[in-house]
Formats: sequence, structure tokens, C-alpha cells
Amino acid sequence: MPWIFLLLAAGSLAIPAPSIMLVPPHPSSQEDPIHILCMAPRGFPGANFTLYQGGEVVELLKAPKDQLRVIFNLSGGSREARGGPFCCQYSVLGENRQPQLSNLSEPVHISFPARTWAFCLSATEALGAKIERESCWVNIATTDMSFDNSLFTIMEVPAQNFDFYPKSSESPGRFGTET
Repeated sequence: MPWIFLLLAAGSLAIPAPSIMLVPPHPSSQEDPIHILCMAPRGFPGANFTLYQGGEVVELLKAPKDQLRVIFNLSGGSREARGGPFCCQYSVLGENRQPQLSNLSEPVHISFPARTWAFCLSATEALGAKIERESCWVNIATTDMSFDNSLFTIMEVPAQNFDFYPKSSESPGRFGTET
């Protein structure tokens, strides 16, 4: 009787959990692809792997017969690539060709510094616009100054035309002089 109990207990035990890790290049924004590696322990080649995000199935992959691992590639901008906790699990055919599920892996958390990055980007753009405005102002001032200089040279009047006042107060024959 004790042997039967041990066999039943051993059959109900889950197989060891896989390892999970983020594979470089690591994403820096939500548009970047995410690469997650899941690896079964020794003795479980060719396993079927399932990637979960927040308890929901994201993708299923089968490892080649001689491999212990798979790499899940999540495209940037997809719902799955938004970050959050990911974990994986694998299954193999056990005795009597019954599928056996592993325990879930430890979670991998992926987060993006979106708000900070957006703030830095907008501050940089604002600074660039300010520099551009100041540059334009300086260019206009330089152009105006050279324009004013050219006006002075165009309006040059000969010196003889500056003699508006007569040299004497009397002008013969001009302002109703008496004869």
C-alpha cells in the first residue's frame, strides 16, 4: 500500500520550472521589440513552451528536439510589448504519453521610462525652438543694420544743396522791395 501512495504522489508532482530572462538588445521604448528566453532544465529537450503576460497566454513555441530553450520575439508596439510581468511554462510527454506541465517560471518585469523620456524630449525640442528663434532674431537685426547703412549711402546729398538760408537778410528784387 505505501508504494501505491508514493507512485500517485510522484505522478502528481509538477516538473521543475523553466528559467526566464530578457535577451539583449533590451527595449528602451514601447516600439522596440522584446526578446524573452525560456529554458527548461536538463532532461527536457523538445518541450512545448507557453509565454504568459498577466496570466494570459501570449504565444506558444516548440523547441527543436535537441534544444532546451526557445526565444519569444514580441514585436514593438503590440499589446504584449507594452511591458508588464511575463512568465513561461513548458510541457513534455510523460509516462503513458500524458502531458506534464512544469511550474511557472519566476516573473520578468519589463517597464519603459515613457513619461520621463517624453518630458526630456519635449524640453529638448523647446530649447531647440528657443535657440532657433534667437538665431532668427540675431539674423534679422544684422540684416536691418546693413539695410540702414545702405540707406545712408543712397540718400547722400551734395553739400551745395544744404545752403538754405541766404547770406544777407536783404535780397534785391525779390520780396517787394521799393524802388
